[in-house]
Formats: sequence, C-alpha cells, structure tokens
Amino acid sequence: MACVLALGVAACSLKDVRAEAGASTSASASAAVARAEQGIADANASATASREAALTPELRAQRDAALAEPAPAKPAHMDEESARGATGSVYYFLDLYRYAFMTGNTAELAAMSDDQCKFCQSTINDADDAHKKGGWANKWDQEIVSATYYEKLEGYDYNRIKVVINYGATISCPEAGAQPQSSEPINGQILNFGVRYSGGHWRVGAVDVEAQ
Repeated sequence: MACVLALGVAACSLKDVRAEAGASTSASASAAVARAEQGIADANASATASREAALTPELRAQRDAALAEPAPAKPAHMDEESARGATGSVYYFLDLYRYAFMTGNTAELAAMSDDQCKFCQSTINDADDAHKKGGWANKWDQEIVSATYYEKLEGYDYNRIKVVINYGATISCPEAGAQPQSSEPINGQILNFGVRYSGGHWRVGAVDVEAQ
C-alpha cells in the first residue's frame, strides 16, 4: 500500500513538472511571437517615417490630394441585365481603375472582377504594391468617346463591349522618394471588355488593350 501511495505521489509530481514545463514553453513562445510582431511593427513604422521624409512638400500635397479622391459614383441602371447596364458597368470599372491607383482602394474593383480576369488581378496587384511602398497616381483625365455593346455569341458566356477612350497625361510615383513618372496623352485607345451578368450584377472577365 505504501508503495502504491509513493508511486501515486511521484506520478503527481511528474505531472506537475510537465504542466509547469508546458506552461513555461507556451509563455516563452507567446513572448517570442509578441517580440517578433513588435519588431515588424517597429520596422514598418520606421519605413513609413523614411518614406515621409523622402517626400517634398509638393509631392506630399499631390499624394494627399490623390488619397482624398472620393469613390466614383455608380451609374444609374448599371445592374440591369441589358446593354445599358453592361455599358454602365464598364464606365464604372474604368473609374474604379483610376481610383485604385490614386487611393490604393481596390475592394470595389475586385468585387466586380471575375477570378479569371488577368487584367483585373494585375491592376489590383500593381495598385496595392505601389501604395504599400508609399506610391500613388495623380488624377488623370479620361473621356469615353464611344462604347459598343455586342450580343454574346452562341456557346459563349461573355458579351463584348468595345470602348474608345481618350486619356490625358498621367503623373505617378511608383514609391515614396522615387522620381515622378509621366506619360503622354493617348487619344483613341481601344479597349475590348468581356462581361457577363451574374448574381444581379455585371462582372468583368477580360480586358484587352489594343496596340496603338
């Protein structure tokens, strides 16, 4: 009986040691994670401060104006399953494209883009990457000259919309502290959109930019 009791006490003691060791290991791991997260936060704060210091007052004013750009308004009837709705959605997509590069806000653009749209994903990635580095684009002029809606062909899921657009000159900074980049105006740029109606909305599945 004494032996059994002794073994029981030893077993309990061993459990206590293991519990304490486990708690110690968990606390150490939590502390290590906290230190790592704090290190990342400090590094990000330092990088942000460095980017801010690299901006001239003029560039800072341009960036602040771009970031303050209000979200584009949705055209009336853009959710109709009609040629008018499809065309209005493409107009809205083009406004969101500019808005994404100005502000870094890509949520609405992503919401109306199909997963298979490579142009859409590339736009979202480029806008996100630029803004993570402190970059942005100034607002540029864009004028839609014409938009032609085509009924979808038999066996295809997408309608085609051909857009002719004029772009004004653009100025952008790929990252804070970098030299601003500019591009010349483009007149008569042709864009071909593949759009489909799904879930009460038009979605963009492809965008083809014709060479000038």
